[in-house]
Amino acid sequence: MFEGLSHVMMWTNDIERALKWYTEKLGCKVNFAHLPHYASLRLEEAGVRIDLHPSGAEGRDVGFGPMPYFRVKDVDAALQQLAAKGIKVGAAQNEGGHKFATFWDSEGNALGIQQG
Repeated sequence: MFEGLSHVMMWTNDIERALKWYTEKLGCKVNFAHLPHYASLRLEEAGVRIDLHPSGAEGRDVGFGPMPYFRVKDVDAALQQLAAKGIKVGAAQNEGGHKFATFWDSEGNALGIQQG
C-alpha cells in the first residue's frame, strides 16, 4: 500500500513567517505556495519535502511534532484498507490539486497519506 515517504507536514501559527524562516534559515526552495492556505518546500540536499499548513484558530497541532505523510497510488483505496484493519481514518480531502487524508495510530498521533 505505502510507496514511500511523501512529505512531513509542519503546522504553523503564521504561515508567512514560517515560509520566510524555512527559506531564509534552512535554505528550502519553494515548490508552490498558496498563502494563506498551504506551502510546499524542498530541502534539496536532504531530499526532503516539507509542507507548511496553518493550524486551526484554537489548534493544538503547532509544537506537538510534525506529521509524516506516506505516498499511495489511491487515497480512497488506502483508506478502505486501513479502515478494514480497524484503524481510525478521516475523510479524503483535495487542496491545491492534491488528494490526501489522515489516519491515527493507537496513541492518537496523526499520520497522513497523499495520492501520487
